[in-house]
Amino acid sequence: MTKSRPHWASNFVYILAAIGCAAGLGNFWRFPMLAFEHGGAAFIFALLLANILLVFPLVMMETAIGQKMQLAGPQAFEKIKKGTGWIQWIPVFGIIILLMYYVPILAWGIKYLVMSISGDFLANPSAYFTENILHLTDSVTNLGTFQWGLFAALVGSYLFVLYALRKNVLSLGPVVKITATAPFVLLFIILLRGVTLPGAEEGLRAFFVPNWSALADIKLWQAAVGQAFFSATLAAGYFIIAGSHRQPNQEIPRTSAWVLAGNFLVSMLAGIAVFSTLGFMAHQQGVPISEAAKGGPMLVFSVLPTAVSMMPTGAVFFAVLLFLVVITLAIDSIIGVLEPVAGSFHDLFPKKKYSKILSTVMIVTGLGAIPFLTGAGMYFLDITDHFVSGYFLLLTGMLETAVVAYWVGPEKIRKWIDETTSGCKIPRIFDYILYLTPILLAVLTGVTLYKEFQEPYGGYPMNYLLWAGIIPLALVIVLAFYFNNLQRKKS
Repeated sequence: MTKSRPHWASNFVYILAAIGCAAGLGNFWRFPMLAFEHGGAAFIFALLLANILLVFPLVMMETAIGQKMQLAGPQAFEKIKKGTGWIQWIPVFGIIILLMYYVPILAWGIKYLVMSISGDFLANPSAYFTENILHLTDSVTNLGTFQWGLFAALVGSYLFVLYALRKNVLSLGPVVKITATAPFVLLFIILLRGVTLPGAEEGLRAFFVPNWSALADIKLWQAAVGQAFFSATLAAGYFIIAGSHRQPNQEIPRTSAWVLAGNFLVSMLAGIAVFSTLGFMAHQQGVPISEAAKGGPMLVFSVLPTAVSMMPTGAVFFAVLLFLVVITLAIDSIIGVLEPVAGSFHDLFPKKKYSKILSTVMIVTGLGAIPFLTGAGMYFLDITDHFVSGYFLLLTGMLETAVVAYWVGPEKIRKWIDETTSGCKIPRIFDYILYLTPILLAVLTGVTLYKEFQEPYGGYPMNYLLWAGIIPLALVIVLAFYFNNLQRKKS
C-alpha cells in the first residue's frame, strides 16, 4: 500500500465526483434519443434493469479492487493476477484518444456560450453552429481553416482542469461541489420552462409512452446495456482509481447505489428537458416529433438552440443555460476520465510529481486535438468516436470481468465488499453476474464488429476511416502491451 496516497475529503465529495464523471454529454444527447427510438418507457425500464443487474455489481467490483489494492487499474490488476495489467492500460490510452476529441466538444460549448450572449444565433441557429462556431467544410477531405477561437477555448478548459486536479483528489472537492451539482440545477430550470411551453405534452408523450412490444427486440436490449455501460463510465478505470483514494474499509454498496441513482437522475432530467422542448419546436413548426428529433452533437448545438430561438421570452437566457449544462457536464467527465490516466502513470512513475504527469497528458491530448479544431473537425470526431470509444470500453469490460470471474474468483471480490458493510451481505447472484458479463460483452462486441464489415462507416473514404479510426484503436492496444511490459520490468 502506498502510505502517502491522498484520500477524498469525504464520502460525499467522492459521490459527487463519481456522479460528475458518469453523468456526461451522453446522458444529454444520447439517452433521450435512444429512449425515443426504442419504445419510450420500455427502454427506460430496460435501462433501469441493466443498471441494477449489471452495472451496479460491476461498479462495486471495480471500487472494491481499487480500495483493496490502493492502486490504479494497471497496477491493481497486475497485483491481483500477474500478466493482466495490460487490460487496464487499454482504457488509459483509449481515454487519451477520447480526450483529443472530447475537449474540443467542450470548446464548442464555450465558444457558443460566449457568442450566444449577442443573440446573433437567433436568426438561424442551425446554420450558426456549422458556419460561425465550427466553420464546417463540405466533407472530411476538406480540412478548411484552423479555428483559433476553439483553440483558445480548449486551452482555457485545460487550465481549469489543471487547476482542479493540481493536488489530485485533495484539490478536487471544492470544484466538484459546484460542477457536479450545477447540471441538476440548470437542467431543472430548463425542464420547468420546457414543460410549460405549448406542445410540450406531445414531446413528453413521445419520450415516456411505452411500447412494451419493443422489449422483444434484441436491439433494445443491446442499446440499453450499451447505454448503461457507457453512461456509468464502466471499464474506463475510473472506479478503480477513485476507489484507491478511499480508505480500504469504506462502505461500497450504498455509495455505489447513490452514484448510479445520481447518474440515472441526470439522464431523466435531460430526457424531460429535451423532449418537452422538442415537443414545443415540433408544435411551432407543424411537424411530427420524429422530424424535430436528432441525436448527437447536432441535438445540443443545432436542434435545441433552434427550439430556444422560438421561445416567446428569454431565448438568450435559456441558450446560456443550455450551454452551461453542456460545459459543466463535459468538465466533470473530463476531470473524471483524466484521473485514471494520470493516476496510472503516477503509480508507474511514483517519483514524478502528479501535476507534471497531468500536464504532460494534457499537452499530448492538446496536440492530438489539432485535427478536431479544423473545419473538418466534426467528421474526424465522428470517425474516431465510433471506433475508439465504441470498442475500448467493451473490450476492457469483457477482459476485466473475465479475469475476475474465471481467474481471481468472484467470491473473493464479494468478500472484499462484504468487509465494508455492517450486517448486510452481497447475495451470491453477484458471482453469477460476473460469470455471465464477459460472455454478454463478447456477444455485444461481436455484433458490433459484424456490422463494421457490412459497409464503410458513415460513407467516409476508407483511408480516413483507417487513419482517424482503426489505427488509433490499434495503437491503444499496442501501447497497452508496451507499458505493461515496462511496468513489469520496474516491479
